Amino acid sequence: MLTNLYPPHHAGTFDFRCQTMTEALRLRGHTMHVLTSRHGLSNEQRGGEIERRLFLNGVFDHPRVTKLGELRSMEMANNQFLRETLEVFQPDVIHVHSLGGLSKSLVFALRHSHRPTAYDVTDTWMAKEVREDPWLQWWNRPGGPPHHRLWRALLEAVGQRNTLDGLAPTRMMKGYERVPQVYGGAEALDAVPPNSIAAFRFDRLFFCSRALKEATLQAGFRVDHAEVIYPGIPTQSFVGEVKPANAPVEKLLLVARLDAQSGAMTAVRALRTLRDNQIRTTLSIYGKGESSYIAELRSYIAMHQLPVEFLNVSNLHKDLPAIYRRHDALLHTAEWNEPFATAPLEAMAGGVPVIGTSIGGAQELFRHGENALMYPPGDMAALAARIQELQMQPALRCQMAEAAQQEVLSKYNETVVADRVENHLQSSLENWVHEAT
Repeated sequence: MLTNLYPPHHAGTFDFRCQTMTEALRLRGHTMHVLTSRHGLSNEQRGGEIERRLFLNGVFDHPRVTKLGELRSMEMANNQFLRETLEVFQPDVIHVHSLGGLSKSLVFALRHSHRPTAYDVTDTWMAKEVREDPWLQWWNRPGGPPHHRLWRALLEAVGQRNTLDGLAPTRMMKGYERVPQVYGGAEALDAVPPNSIAAFRFDRLFFCSRALKEATLQAGFRVDHAEVIYPGIPTQSFVGEVKPANAPVEKLLLVARLDAQSGAMTAVRALRTLRDNQIRTTLSIYGKGESSYIAELRSYIAMHQLPVEFLNVSNLHKDLPAIYRRHDALLHTAEWNEPFATAPLEAMAGGVPVIGTSIGGAQELFRHGENALMYPPGDMAALAARIQELQMQPALRCQMAEAAQQEVLSKYNETVVADRVENHLQSSLENWVHEAT
């Protein structure tokens, strides 16, 4: 398993899919080895089933490296760590979870390794970060300042690029000296047709939502053949009773990484609207995030004396099931094309009704009036109206909560999803063997 972050060293997110899947496959008898970043550590960690060796660049408070000399050292180190791991562990299949913040040259290194590789795409590293990768951008953009072009031409003339392709790859293969479809600037990118870029190949991959697959297609990458495998959750940890129709809907919950895209401010403003209309509700917010945004939230809450509580985040796995059960509804207020969120799944498994935005991968889960209520992202008036609707229609609330719970328990439990992922990895190996012979 190759990934950027691996618990317990995470970045304040709620996404533990990589760890969950690794442990599920291990329980099925597979020997698993994880290569990840040294995030959260001062030095690398080697030995055992988890190696924390890779360097992150420009994410999760790690400085962004752009100067050629420093880039070269970082790229060579990350590629060396990958080669050493492959040589020692000798994997049958390489399962790539996320290269967010990691060297995108690893994509070429994996292809050059001639080992079956399957990409499990759960974030936007492929759709967005490949274009922003400083190492590949340095070598593959068609233009650049005159001194850049001159220095690059000199290095290519003396064979340095060919040498580097064996140490920290700059291209998939010779013949792709420049990639204007990816590194040609804003105007060139706007003209790139979907599913057209040949300089990157991802033979075996699956996405966590149709929305993320479509975004990657529109970015030009050839992923039309990819599957969609929705995430799963440990439903047994979250399952609970649907509250009866006579139970009030007063305690609202929001679970998210708190930043400008979270929609938390929209939820707080909707709460103010409800209070002004003499409707009794409270809001609990659970999550970490950007300190400036959280300060803005707290200031607004204090100014308007709103009944909002920020819950302490101590143990994400242990805290959440009990927190869901203490509340009457979950607000999923995301205001960006989030690939897919698991908080709504967890709430639904617990019998908690959900009100969510019609954006990103989550809208593939929600069906308005059937298993959730939906509203346009950022529309505080619509959100307030949906909360009132949930309060005033108890029969509908119970019906939606029951339908959502049954759906999550049957389609989104870890066992079902692990079956699909395991089958994908197994078929990746079989296809590779077939093509090799």
